[in-house]
Amino acid sequence: MFSDLFEKLKNNNNLSRDESKEFIDSVFTGSIPSKVLTEFLLLLNNKGFDSNELTGCALSMREASRKVIFNDEVIDNCGTGGDGLGTFNISTTASLVASSAGVRVAKHGNKAVTSSSGSADILHAAGININLSPKEVSLCLEKFNFGFMFAPLHHMSMKHVADSRKAIAPEKTIFNLLGPLTNPANAKKQLLGVYSKDLMLTMAETLVNLGTEKAMIVHSNDGLDEISIFNTTNVIEVNGSDIKEYTIDPEEYFNCCYSLSDIIVSDVKESLNVMKSVLNNEKGPAKDIALINAGALMYISGKSVNLSEGIKICDDVINSKDSIYQLEKLIKYTNTFKNAS
Repeated sequence: MFSDLFEKLKNNNNLSRDESKEFIDSVFTGSIPSKVLTEFLLLLNNKGFDSNELTGCALSMREASRKVIFNDEVIDNCGTGGDGLGTFNISTTASLVASSAGVRVAKHGNKAVTSSSGSADILHAAGININLSPKEVSLCLEKFNFGFMFAPLHHMSMKHVADSRKAIAPEKTIFNLLGPLTNPANAKKQLLGVYSKDLMLTMAETLVNLGTEKAMIVHSNDGLDEISIFNTTNVIEVNGSDIKEYTIDPEEYFNCCYSLSDIIVSDVKESLNVMKSVLNNEKGPAKDIALINAGALMYISGKSVNLSEGIKICDDVINSKDSIYQLEKLIKYTNTFKNAS
């Protein structure tokens, strides 16, 4: 049925958006045997990913997802993962800070695969109930500007992909890139970190295809899929259909005298302790890297005119204890739902 697609891939030709979507639609209905999907994924890996292929796959995955309906603007802060550096959970910490500063963050995430702790791991360890229905996520967004969407509860069709991903592991597949492109709350703005600089432009073009209003795609020169304070960070900014590239130099914002090893953790318990230290206003590299990423969320969302102002606003909310209170309120509220565990 899809022999022509496989022939194109074998000849290193890109698939169209429609071809990609049609194939993944069939995967998500269970119509494609694992052996066939595994071959498809390996051929894609060998050729390299095109923005139309990513767009088609993302559209299919979005259609199959369990959606969060929320009538106000939300932003996502979700990376591809895969940098393998073992830092504390920077994106989740930054998201909590930005949400306490008034940004509505619909955080899409999962348990760790390559890191010490994924967003789901650290939020669960903190005491937040992550097993929320779409309606409950919407209520969290309304009351506290923060809603966490645990990926397996929103992308049930991914069960049809599990065997093929396992067969290919530890090699990455196109599905490593699709998580940040398939926010169940339809976030039109986002901070998106990628594990390779080579993927940045493709991801930016894909976001344009998907109708993203504003985004920053980032990869730092020390290998993080975050904005770094230890080295410069490559940025591609998307504004509607416009794309521009630039570099963030952390020395413009902080007097940095730290190294990446200062924020490496060994497990989720350590990651949680570091996150709480940031929210409790403990000075140091963890707070600074959380601030620069939270500041970017402020900028992307339009709550600040630039990164510098965003950092200042977020520093103020941490100093005021609003960020640690935010965590405490979320713990209490999410555990009022019947499926709390």
